[in-house]
Amino acid sequence: MLLLQEIVTLLSDKDGSLTDALLKTKVLMHRIGHKELAGWVNDELNGYLSSSDVPDYRTIPTRLYGNVSNMAWRHSGMQLPTSHLPKEVRERFCVEKLRQSIQVLEQLSQSDGSLSRPVTPEWYHTLAKGAIERSFSIDSAWVQFEPTQIVNVLIEVRSRLLDFALNLQGELGDVTEDNVTEAAKGIDAAGMFASAVFGDNMTVVIGNSNQTTITNTVTKGDFAALAKAFKVTGVSEADVDELKAAVDDDDPKAVTETKQFGPKVKAWMGKMYEKAISGAWTIGIAAGGKLLADAIGSYYGIK
Repeated sequence: MLLLQEIVTLLSDKDGSLTDALLKTKVLMHRIGHKELAGWVNDELNGYLSSSDVPDYRTIPTRLYGNVSNMAWRHSGMQLPTSHLPKEVRERFCVEKLRQSIQVLEQLSQSDGSLSRPVTPEWYHTLAKGAIERSFSIDSAWVQFEPTQIVNVLIEVRSRLLDFALNLQGELGDVTEDNVTEAAKGIDAAGMFASAVFGDNMTVVIGNSNQTTITNTVTKGDFAALAKAFKVTGVSEADVDELKAAVDDDDPKAVTETKQFGPKVKAWMGKMYEKAISGAWTIGIAAGGKLLADAIGSYYGIK
């Protein structure tokens, strides 16, 4: 298939345009009858919304710098301490979630010097208190990271997409453009895509409320993966905390022996199913029910 070969060629060339490869992949998804898989491709092409979770590979560590001064001295470009800050505040200044489109990231990766994001003045007092000598104050501050960190993000996207393209190419063989849709029907493209792009230990819900494909790889006893699986579908932090309490309250031995979820988990599942019906949980009813059963079942090892 010529289109698939073009994608492989772009991705395997370090100078090949990742934006072009993603655009061609979007076309490929439609050709093989799996347009619902284009959600991740669209996010990478258009950038991630502030309301969306950012993949782990787009989360990078950063450093906090500032200019500080008192009546006698001024220190420019000083790295500011962060260990005294509460965890949620520290993460704000030590972690950067790269929501920009791939095209923007490709441009930023070619920058000559360090990249930065300014810190607004209302944070200066919090950052200074307990961290620098009292006579000093922060005049300006910024979060700093390096172009090489963005290069690593681009490599991750390129490598994951290339894995999918090569695996799909191996399954399809020398199929012609006219026959690719029919040939793809016998292939688990959704599972192949989720495994290559998202990796193991999570449940990926691909698509929308009308057409959803679920690939479930939550492993037994891994609540972090289970929580992440629900969060990516729009389940709130509070609901995930309730699930954790329910899991802790129910007897895991009884679940294993009876192959039935405990009463607290069942109650939580019923609540989430009601949310799917009402639209409060933005996932289709059928997809929501399958996700609940498959993900929690995998967590207990009773699927």
